[in-house]
Amino acid sequence: MKYVYIALVLLTACSPRIYIVRHAEKSTEPKENPHLTDAGKERAMALQKILKKKKITAIYSTNTNRTLETAAPTSTWTNVPVGIYKNDTLQKMFAGIFVSKKNTLVVGHSNTVLTMLDQMKLSHKLKTIPDGTYDNFLVVKVKRYCDDCAEPFKAKVLEKKYGKPSPIDTAQKAMH
Repeated sequence: MKYVYIALVLLTACSPRIYIVRHAEKSTEPKENPHLTDAGKERAMALQKILKKKKITAIYSTNTNRTLETAAPTSTWTNVPVGIYKNDTLQKMFAGIFVSKKNTLVVGHSNTVLTMLDQMKLSHKLKTIPDGTYDNFLVVKVKRYCDDCAEPFKAKVLEKKYGKPSPIDTAQKAMH
């Protein structure tokens, strides 16, 4: 029984989770690099509460006010600094995440979140993220990582929601 427990601990330690979200609700000012609205700040706090017990040891964001402000509460709570990534370095960033085996938060944009999943060749039901949708919470469960294997990793995506429903989601539900 003791060996089963040790094996489960080792398996869990080597099976990182990558939590991918779009930035929270943004304002319109400044136009080139908007900040979060009050609703966005609430959503960023909701994200921090969800991730509180997830043992986040790495956080990545693009270098925009809205993504950095979405990551900030989790960064403060975990005392993990936010690493900056660029959209043209996604594959390199994810390769590093897989090798590190760390539970990681990645904050992106409506036009990059699904690109991340596509670049990792992970199937997902979500086809687009409309401009008014901010509540998608994607969990990539990495089951195996192997440097020398033909398939370097096995992973699957869980598509969830977090925080208050986005206004666009609420409107769509009311129509049905």
